[in-house]
Amino acid sequence: MTDPNTTHSFAGWPIERIVPALAAGVTATGLALGELHAPQWRLLSAFAAANLALYAAVGWCPASALLTRVGVPSLRRPLTG
Repeated sequence: MTDPNTTHSFAGWPIERIVPALAAGVTATGLALGELHAPQWRLLSAFAAANLALYAAVGWCPASALLTRVGVPSLRRPLTG
């Protein structure tokens, strides 16, 4: 049995931590697919970078809107209740 104080889980991550992690994964995937299959896949990396820049500039991107809708907490908007 593991100690709950030492296990790591994504369950407690806020939106502000998930969005850059998601962008990193999508960027790496686009670059890998662009190298292994077709160069057009690199557009996926460009799309992720554009969304990350949008998130940095205005604090909103499609991924953050989706995460908010499914109930992921934000550091800027603490849960009340």
